Amino acid sequence: MLHFRLIYEQIEAAKAQMLGSSLLGYRLALILLDNVAELLMHRELQMYFALEDRFKPKWEPAYSQWIQGGLGPKYTAEERAAAEREFEPKTRILGHRLGRISADDRLVLSVCHKMRCEAFHQGRLRPGVFEIVVRVLYLTVVELTRKLSAPPITVRGRPSNEEAAFMVRFGVEDAFLLPTDKGRRQLADHLLHGLQLQVSAVAAGLSQDLLERIDEMLGGLSYLSKTGTDAEIDRNLQYTQFWREVGIDLAKAGVREPKLEEAFQEWQSGGHAKYTLHKVQRWRRQAEAIGRSASAVRALDHYWGIDRRLRPLEDDVSQAVAEYDDWIDAQIHS
Repeated sequence: MLHFRLIYEQIEAAKAQMLGSSLLGYRLALILLDNVAELLMHRELQMYFALEDRFKPKWEPAYSQWIQGGLGPKYTAEERAAAEREFEPKTRILGHRLGRISADDRLVLSVCHKMRCEAFHQGRLRPGVFEIVVRVLYLTVVELTRKLSAPPITVRGRPSNEEAAFMVRFGVEDAFLLPTDKGRRQLADHLLHGLQLQVSAVAAGLSQDLLERIDEMLGGLSYLSKTGTDAEIDRNLQYTQFWREVGIDLAKAGVREPKLEEAFQEWQSGGHAKYTLHKVQRWRRQAEAIGRSASAVRALDHYWGIDRRLRPLEDDVSQAVAEYDDWIDAQIHS
């Protein structure tokens, strides 16, 4: 029963961390739930791969005829090898190839896994967002315990104290019922008790996070500009990119004004800028639209799409503001 309890007690521990309502608690819950999702997917794929290995012909021409007849696996050997090692390929085979998880499941698992990697490896925390994301992931993972195959369970004699306590907490009297559809439904209902997800709150929270970050970044860009006008902000934003990509090499080669300005105008008219004020303002409008989403999964998807494009510029502006403040302080002290 140990492997069976591993799944449900991790979810149970994640719920306890969530109910504690602390940022670090949500981080731990995210890590626990991400691991449960990977364990469940790993188990499911192990079963499919084992069946494939058992029934595929081991000789020619039977193997080629088996493949040509459409009886072979729905995934390539490369996809299988990747799924045995990594998280994302697992979701791809289970969702796109085998239809064992839905498109929404795959989207939530993928986004939350990326956030988990940030939180675990980089210590990146998202105040105000982790609670929302973890609740969406929690509901998804609990449903996976019903959709995917049950973990292995072996019952020998009387249950141990830990096993008995587990069954009491979940209200299950017979250990043999645990892996059945009825038993897993009962376990899922227990895990979901007291937890609700309001789509409007999810959408509003994700939207608010992006809007606050975009407004703070726009404030930083305005602070770094000379006049604070949109035209000056956009020029500074694009000129910085031009300088890093082209301008510094031109300057090293001896190019000076007005040739340097002419090179910038040509570069700008060619549409080479990755970031423009118009693009940032478009992200802001998209962030506002997230708040009106009728689907928590779609809201999370759109949030992540904006976040991954916004973050490099956001970090860049934050660093530039800090360096500018340091320069001002140095001028004052000198």
